[in-house]
Amino acid sequence: MPAPDYKTALITGASGGVGAAATRSLSEAGFKVTALARRQDRLAALAEETGCEPLVLDLKDTDAVYGALKGLEVDVLVNNAGLGRGYEGFLKSTADEIDEMIELNVSAAIHVTHAVLGGMVERGRGHMVHIGSIAGLYPLGFPVYGATKGGLHLFAQHLRMELKGSGVRQTEICPGRIATEFFDTAFKTEADRTAFMAGFEALKPEDIAAALMYAISTPQHVNVSLIELTPTQQMPGGAILDRSS
Repeated sequence: MPAPDYKTALITGASGGVGAAATRSLSEAGFKVTALARRQDRLAALAEETGCEPLVLDLKDTDAVYGALKGLEVDVLVNNAGLGRGYEGFLKSTADEIDEMIELNVSAAIHVTHAVLGGMVERGRGHMVHIGSIAGLYPLGFPVYGATKGGLHLFAQHLRMELKGSGVRQTEICPGRIATEFFDTAFKTEADRTAFMAGFEALKPEDIAAALMYAISTPQHVNVSLIELTPTQQMPGGAILDRSS
């Protein structure tokens, strides 16, 4: 059975990093891409480069999300928008940082999915791609961020069961550390950011975009449910032993 003839895509968090790389890859493949983000200047530059349709929107404004996406025909949804906070420790996180992660990483992704999924089901075709994290699969020491990505992981797993027989496919991509500006806001100091990314070659946004293109290009009878990819020098899991007592 041939690969689905997808033509349109919606990418959230498209103004940089993985979102921008995905926009470039899908545009080069002939997709009509709606690139959604908050930063208008970044989107304008991306639109000039790729021909994508920019959509300036704050995903934390739920009413605006449904208003903007109502009736938009989407063959491929890339739920990419997200952020990390509190990497210095849970007790050092502020209440606002906790709320912001939950709101964007979980609630916004669910609402975007809800806004476009009905059209996919009606057409009997479509592909949802959620950009998760290995922090949602393994305990890595980032409690709230890990909880948000774990929530997205289980949302995707449960939703796939509900979509049985609909023709809509679903993929979750769970990367390790990627060299993007994500970590510019994840840490409060440059020293902490530098130390976190030092000593190994991190993934590139284009690596994630390549995984995305593979998943959506497989034949219709194939559903690539979960892709876990990490830098060669990063190994998630394992045991950390406290021998101090």
